[in-house]
Amino acid sequence: MAGDTGMNAFGGRSIARDSVESFLFKVCQYGIGFVGSVLVSRALGPEGRGIYALPVVAAATVTSIAKLGIEQANVYMYGTAKVAPGRLAGQNGLVSAVMGAVGLALLLAGPALLPSLFSDTPSVLILLAGLTIPLSLHSQFTAGLMTLMGQVTWQFMAALIAGVVQVVVIGGLFALGKVTPQAVLATSLLSIGLTWLLVVVRFRVPGSSRVRFDGHLMSMTLRQSLPLHLAMVIFFLHLRVDAFLVKAMRGSTALGIYSVSVMLAETMYLAMDSIAVSLVPRQVANSPAGGAQDALRASRIIVMVGGSVALLWVALGWPILRIFFGSEFLSAYPPLVVLLPGLLALGLQRVCGAAILREGKPGRMALIYAVGLMVNVGLNLILIPMLGIVGAALSSSVSYSLGALLFLKWTASIAGKPMVEGVVPTRDDIRSLRRSLLELAVSIGPALRGRE
Repeated sequence: MAGDTGMNAFGGRSIARDSVESFLFKVCQYGIGFVGSVLVSRALGPEGRGIYALPVVAAATVTSIAKLGIEQANVYMYGTAKVAPGRLAGQNGLVSAVMGAVGLALLLAGPALLPSLFSDTPSVLILLAGLTIPLSLHSQFTAGLMTLMGQVTWQFMAALIAGVVQVVVIGGLFALGKVTPQAVLATSLLSIGLTWLLVVVRFRVPGSSRVRFDGHLMSMTLRQSLPLHLAMVIFFLHLRVDAFLVKAMRGSTALGIYSVSVMLAETMYLAMDSIAVSLVPRQVANSPAGGAQDALRASRIIVMVGGSVALLWVALGWPILRIFFGSEFLSAYPPLVVLLPGLLALGLQRVCGAAILREGKPGRMALIYAVGLMVNVGLNLILIPMLGIVGAALSSSVSYSLGALLFLKWTASIAGKPMVEGVVPTRDDIRSLRRSLLELAVSIGPALRGRE
């Protein structure tokens, strides 16, 4: 925000600088990930990429379920209930160990529970993906607690370092002609393990943070976390169910191609998520109606920013696929284009999140997510047999847009404004966006130079 020179209590860093650095780290992470994805796609081809992608998506899905909403609950426990961070850290470790083991067991049972989906997936791939679950849980919980304590950017630096190491290893394997789905999943485990190590080593709290069971704290936490967690799990399933259905109905080759479409389309989220994150403090400090009005203004900015990125992908997606991924992946272009409106809709949902959370109605939020998930599954079952992966992309875009429509309507009702104010940019919005981009460009230099 213009003129933001506020300093937090941990290290004297400005909020603006943390925001800029976080965005730059995210961009760098994506760039490193893009290089790794190109190498993997070139080496494995569509079918091999699909074989590799399935356990990765499955592990991410199980991880989202195993979180139990602890990250969201920690915001309340630390910020409102004033629980000591050492106690929260000890609980984080316990939940990560227990739910990580449960998640690993659940993933290993995948072939027995869902044979049509996992029957052709080697057990070693499922094991390698499953071993990332407890590490991912603990690193995410710890990074979230670090953020609450004002240590914002180290988690992104750690992920970037780990990503560089992973890509270097993949590059070496590529040069030797040794890239296999098993090798790629091993490098993924290496990267997530290194991220966990870097985050945990850097984490410091007053008092003891040893792993322990605290029944009273656990009860307080779960009362806060579980209702909202249900909504978050449904939302995550909504984002990933299309990949599972593509694999089940069209096979590994189709999933490999579709995963590239999804990866490229999700670049839209880099800018849109940064806008949403920077907006949260203002939304929380404002009145509920004022926070909702902020969300509607940000939604109009999302339309401009996300729409611009979408147009770039329409223009450049085909040559990027041909040059970097090769002709085998050119069929990823049509679903990429069809996915873009859906990703824009997700950006609109994202900026409405804080205003809606303040309503304290997680059940209503879960219901909206459930409606979107059911529409997505129903459309996929109809459209994938007819249109293949383009049908999966269309199903996602339609269901994401429905969710965005419902969230915008809810947000507009809180703000007491017509819903159109969340989708039609004004001249003031254009001037504000231009001014913000100039301020971002000016602030990048000091952010990169470190403390002032």
